[in-house]
Amino acid sequence: MVICPTCNAQNDPSAGFCDQCGTSLKGAASAPAVAPFAPPPAMSFGGGSTCPQCGVQVIAGEMFCENCGAALNSVMPAAAAGYAPPPAAPLPAAPLPAAPLPAYSAAPMPPPAPTVVVYLTGFDGQTHQLSGKTNYLIGRKDDVSGNYPDVDTGDAGLQTGVSRRHAELYQQGAQWFVHDLTSVNGTWINSQRVSPNGTMPINSGDSLRLGKWVGAFRV
Repeated sequence: MVICPTCNAQNDPSAGFCDQCGTSLKGAASAPAVAPFAPPPAMSFGGGSTCPQCGVQVIAGEMFCENCGAALNSVMPAAAAGYAPPPAAPLPAAPLPAAPLPAYSAAPMPPPAPTVVVYLTGFDGQTHQLSGKTNYLIGRKDDVSGNYPDVDTGDAGLQTGVSRRHAELYQQGAQWFVHDLTSVNGTWINSQRVSPNGTMPINSGDSLRLGKWVGAFRV
């Protein structure tokens, strides 16, 4: 190539004038010859891999061959001589198991109250055995009004002034009580009268009088 002395443009050796500025190229200097391009030698990384397509050694980790363009996805880099990979970072220690929660212990349930059997024996010799409940109605059965007491004094009660709903016998803890239901002819424990709609304790061996009907109470 011939270099223009005016604009330094490179021109064909056979040209008489510069293609850029028209300056005469007579006696102009020729451009130095450029050495042909030679690719740099393939780099190796401690014995790198080779391209499976053309066999040229490639740099470990490259995705494509620089010589033929083949994909290098399946090429595994060869281990470098004397090279040992750095040790893997230690795995984090597993967390310690949580301390078990203390077992819940419910307060022990109190034992059920033992079933108490109550006996109420009337003056007519009839004994009423009561169990399974803590309160009992004492009076006279009446189908018309639908009154059905736990202790039905029957005809004897009718003749001695017992009301249909005369009194209630109930248990509270270990103690038994008699509650008068505002009876017409009154309620007595032994010789002491229970006030109308009032309550008094009764113990085993006491007598219970409703009107003129008398019964012996025992547990």
